[in-house]
Amino acid sequence: MASANLRKNLYGLNALSAWTGFGLSVFIELFGLVKPDPASAPTSQTQFGYIGDYANGIAGGPERIADLLSYFTIWSQLVVGIVMTLLYKNPNRASKAIQVFRIDALLMITVTGVVYNLLIGPKYPPQGLNQISSPIEHSLTPLLTVLIFLFIGPRGWFTTKNVLRALLLPISYIFYTLFRGAIINKYPYDFFDVGANGYSYVLIFVMGILLAAIIVLAMYWAIDRILSRKSAQ
Repeated sequence: MASANLRKNLYGLNALSAWTGFGLSVFIELFGLVKPDPASAPTSQTQFGYIGDYANGIAGGPERIADLLSYFTIWSQLVVGIVMTLLYKNPNRASKAIQVFRIDALLMITVTGVVYNLLIGPKYPPQGLNQISSPIEHSLTPLLTVLIFLFIGPRGWFTTKNVLRALLLPISYIFYTLFRGAIINKYPYDFFDVGANGYSYVLIFVMGILLAAIIVLAMYWAIDRILSRKSAQ
């Protein structure tokens, strides 16, 4: 079993990665430092920040920050950052809340990394300073989070109740995204766009996402059980 000092340092590294990616994104959006490239920007109005309805510079910062905070990537960075900061401060912390949100952090950052690198990144490559923040958020932080889970845990936190509770946050994100999108007629990802795709498509897609999330949780649960048995030997 890894020492408390090693666990503390690795949790701190994971937190630093998440907060760095998040902080860079906030800085970029606050000052409007990245302008969409007309040659590569999507033509639909489903991607935040691509329809030219915000003021340049810091004057349009509040609107861009509101959009930024509506991305699943940002939700996952915040969960990882908060959880890993708490574990860094106390590697032995094991409350029910931290167990659930630790599972959330692992699930959400895995979905972020996989979906972005397979579906979104190739279609919408990052521009300008986002070429620095995006790899941190979508590759480095997911990789660190998964590797740290595999090597040092914590172990034994996967239970039926914890897993079911962990699903509430991603489901809340889906409801928030659809509700906000219905009001402002903009969506962070084109596959959530009810106006363009219809409710049937979006509902099927959402069900697919939830099924994938359950599969990911089941995979990590199985891995946790195997590693827990090995560490007990």
